[in-house]
Amino acid sequence: MTRSRRSIAPFAVVAALGLTTAACGGESTPPTPSTVTVTQTPTEQASGPAHRQLTSQQVRAALPTKDDVPAIFRPDSRGFDTSSVSERTTDPASCLALYMATAAQRTFIKEHLVADGGVRFSEDPDQPGSPSISVGILSYDEPYPREYLDDAGAVLGECSTHTARTEPGASDVTWQATSIPTPTLGDQSFGVRIGSRDVDLAIDYLWVRSGHNVVHVRMLTGYRQDNGDQLKTTAQGVLDDLAKTP
Repeated sequence: MTRSRRSIAPFAVVAALGLTTAACGGESTPPTPSTVTVTQTPTEQASGPAHRQLTSQQVRAALPTKDDVPAIFRPDSRGFDTSSVSERTTDPASCLALYMATAAQRTFIKEHLVADGGVRFSEDPDQPGSPSISVGILSYDEPYPREYLDDAGAVLGECSTHTARTEPGASDVTWQATSIPTPTLGDQSFGVRIGSRDVDLAIDYLWVRSGHNVVHVRMLTGYRQDNGDQLKTTAQGVLDDLAKTP
């Protein structure tokens, strides 16, 4: 598949979005917060292999390779850290739900995460702030709480503009958040773009809940770029691989 080149944002702005050391079509206008939905299947099928607790080996086997992403992206040795617990703060504080980083979510990760892994692919791995796609899989010893994605959808309206800092001592930065409409993926899915139109920079976040597991796709991108199809294709590819898990 082909992909149009996106502008590379200044390193300082990328750092403020928190993608420099950790865990990320065509032109379009991002949807407004009024379109936000958290999609979910009517009935969960928790007995399938994609829903069960995974081992580290099974997680690694389901992660995409360079052949699974557009050719413009190359493997990035900086990787995607899926196990670190966020220190992010936001104003309003409720906006932490957009990042899956509320106090309850951080506690859940600490107490229940059993296996995880991630990969990153960048247009230019040697260039900080280069457009990228990152994919993570997190597996827990009990089903991932449905309310975490519900909470994210519920706060998007009040968090359409919010401030955030990635860690204590960092500067507060103002961001805009808009919904990324998604089809039904897994048991439940939620997509959001967080960025700044003024500097033409955003990170697209897609979370897919599948029983005990969460598939997370993240893209560092130009603000006006439409990545919806790529996010969905990447997440579905991981789910398909998990469904084949022995």
